[in-house]
Amino acid sequence: FLGCFLLAATCSFVALGVDRFRIIALALTAIPILRVALAYLDIRCRSYTLTNQRFQYSFGILSRRFHEVELYRIKDVVLDQPFLLRLFGLSNILVVGFDVVKPIVKIQAVRDGEKVREAFRTLVEARRDAKSVRVSEVG
Repeated sequence: FLGCFLLAATCSFVALGVDRFRIIALALTAIPILRVALAYLDIRCRSYTLTNQRFQYSFGILSRRFHEVELYRIKDVVLDQPFLLRLFGLSNILVVGFDVVKPIVKIQAVRDGEKVREAFRTLVEARRDAKSVRVSEVG
């Protein structure tokens, strides 16, 4: 977002200062603005639900896609805190499962990531115990 903002601001200043390149600079200003708008819509159109039996998520701006993962099929939950997200108290969570369709789901910019990861871990263990599922690693 910051890079797109800087690029749009630079193109706007060029458009204000130089008459010959005004139309081109204004057209180039629209590109980062559209990119930011699409990224924002992509984030806003994602939804995640964690129940005591499954993890459900959906995504897509115009076309929607819905996935479900049974909690006992989740292998690992990883907390990732890049520097810029840590500045705002956010983190990413990677859900690694045995799912064939999409084995890794990345949940981006989550508040209280450690609590969410712990909730995943607790619910996954409870569901495995309820289903009498044991995970063994071979290799």
